[in-house]
Amino acid sequence: MSDGRRRWARITTASSVVLLLVAVVSLLQLEDDYLDNYDPEKSSVVRLGPGEQKTFEISTEMLTALRIESDSGDAPEENLRLFDDESVEIPGRSPRAIDSARYGSDETIYMPVRVFEGVSGQFTIYNDAEASVLWLVDDEKSASVMFQSVWTYLFLIGCCIGSPIGIVGLVLAIMVWSDKRKKPDQFVVIDDGSVIVTQAGEYVRVESEDSGVPGPFSNKETQSDGMGGPDEVDNVEPEAWKGWDDG
Repeated sequence: MSDGRRRWARITTASSVVLLLVAVVSLLQLEDDYLDNYDPEKSSVVRLGPGEQKTFEISTEMLTALRIESDSGDAPEENLRLFDDESVEIPGRSPRAIDSARYGSDETIYMPVRVFEGVSGQFTIYNDAEASVLWLVDDEKSASVMFQSVWTYLFLIGCCIGSPIGIVGLVLAIMVWSDKRKKPDQFVVIDDGSVIVTQAGEYVRVESEDSGVPGPFSNKETQSDGMGGPDEVDNVEPEAWKGWDDG
């Protein structure tokens, strides 16, 4: 089980690294296209100076009003009004977290102040600010231009697939590490009277203390030689016996 987890941890981690690398390369390729399509000075539908108004016609799913970020870093005020061709004011909605700031080619930061969704027809916009320029940008058009590039799809694939796979690889790596810590650092295996101690992948062979003790029949031959057999009795000289009989 641990070997399988280790193998999949390596596979998922390597796959995540490759996919995220593809996403980074794709993002670098898209940088110029992003600036051209999302820079309000280059792609705005309407640009109004302080106190100006303008009538325009548009059909889009999302129209965003932008102003330059203030020097203090605070969000700029709306100070705008949008009316349709029947003089009915379109309220729109406040920006959300997904409505991010835009960056110009000169590093100017444009903050969204109002978002109008699903607008179609002829409209009139009023910039009621006294010293701030107002831009209206068509987000649907900008997004459609970006999706004409294959780098956009590679970026989305790298981010949307590479990140989850990386999380899975991290979880598997943690599980493998936990299993490794649970294993004993040392264990002993008895093999043919010897002791094999394994620790940290190293094997040390230690001879058993009883390995030098001879077996019960190992000295049989030696003992027979020391005690003497019947052949030695038969080899006694007859003259010795005769002398003993004569006294």
